[in-house]
Amino acid sequence: NGPWVLGEALSVADLGIFASVTVFKCGILDFVDRNVLDAYPRIKGVYDSVSTLPKVVEWYKKHPIKMFD
Repeated sequence: NGPWVLGEALSVADLGIFASVTVFKCGILDFVDRNVLDAYPRIKGVYDSVSTLPKVVEWYKKHPIKMFD
């Protein structure tokens, strides 16, 4: 019941979900609303949890995501 998919610790599954949701959120997929996965609280929760990890925050400060309009 924590923020992670497979238990009490971060796993590669959580990172996979984060990476996949990031693709949607950056708007690179034509005709797909960038917030389409917000309707799924569990997926959104994993994304939000991974995005606040210090190493992830540090990475994206150095390598910002290009947003497509």
